[in-house]
Amino acid sequence: MSRLQIAINTRHWIPGQMEGIGRYVMNLADRISKAHPEADFHFIFDRKVKFNHDFPKNVSLHTVFPPARHVYVYPYWYNIGVSKLLKKIKADIFLSLDNMYSLKCPCKGITVIHDINFEHYPDNLPSNISKYYRNNTPKFIEAASKVITVSQFSKDDIVSTYRADANKIEIVYNGLGSFFKPRTEKEKSETRHKFSTGRPYFLILGSINPRKNVLRTIEAYAEFRKRSKENIALLISGRPMWRGDETASLIEKTPFKEDVFFTGYLSDEQLGQVVGAAEALLYMSYFEGFGVPVIEAFASGVPVVAGNRSVMPKTCGGAALLTNPFDVSDIASALDKILEENLRKELIAKGLERAKDFSWDKSAEKLWDIIQEVILKK
Repeated sequence: MSRLQIAINTRHWIPGQMEGIGRYVMNLADRISKAHPEADFHFIFDRKVKFNHDFPKNVSLHTVFPPARHVYVYPYWYNIGVSKLLKKIKADIFLSLDNMYSLKCPCKGITVIHDINFEHYPDNLPSNISKYYRNNTPKFIEAASKVITVSQFSKDDIVSTYRADANKIEIVYNGLGSFFKPRTEKEKSETRHKFSTGRPYFLILGSINPRKNVLRTIEAYAEFRKRSKENIALLISGRPMWRGDETASLIEKTPFKEDVFFTGYLSDEQLGQVVGAAEALLYMSYFEGFGVPVIEAFASGVPVVAGNRSVMPKTCGGAALLTNPFDVSDIASALDKILEENLRKELIAKGLERAKDFSWDKSAEKLWDIIQEVILKK
């Protein structure tokens, strides 16, 4: 019997530039390839990437040009470039884990749709990208053999929005990196001296775009500082994306601009340190498919203030302080509450327990089961 040929779109796996989707791709692709030496894996990139990574012998790296970094290039890269490669390597199955898919896929395939924010808040993306997603996502769902998403909320949203077959959609959760763990007081102190002049800080984590609600969070922080005796800084860690200049402009206007710090891009270990040393994670996003930073804070023993919209109450599972992400005063009040010692202890304990529900190993096993189901189905 010939070896199984599994192709995976890994174009978001870029060392030094990864965010949510890139980590999802990296963790799942790496784990299933190492766990299944009986199959051959083909990782497909859109540029030459320099790796300091131990790939197993059953992994081949491929580059399909041109880099798929613009909406006008997407159709060519997925439908022509990737399709040609899939034929060349005689792929048995193609996995595209980044919200997109090849409409000319010559084999069975799986697409991952993390969320459909663009249907509910189209203005949160540049108009051409939002239009591309709205026009093509129904086609991706139709073309793929299976669709994976990251939460029951997203599955229900996809089914109701596109009238998709619920039986076609599976859930594979995000997991946790080993670098998210409780930190010692010495480690916390060292991190704070490095990033916030030694002061305790609230942390905003994630790419800075409109749905992450960073502007209201900054306004709430300023309101909190005006009435609080606590000298707590605000640390922002995330790559500015579309309309990121609005964040810089607001910070410049706040009377506490000297207390707002940016980390720049962080390595995995630095990210774990920064999360672990936070006084609290502030995650006011008003639309998410999962909300990865929340479980990262839970695993780090850090209390969380989160928005009470979309998937967030489900992801938090009662382990976070929830607030209205559209109400600045409500967020500011939550910042007061999260400093109360008894509440902090309760949320930290609940968060550590909730974090146990998420594992990249478990998610990789689930993904492998879905791959087998698709391949064996006639």
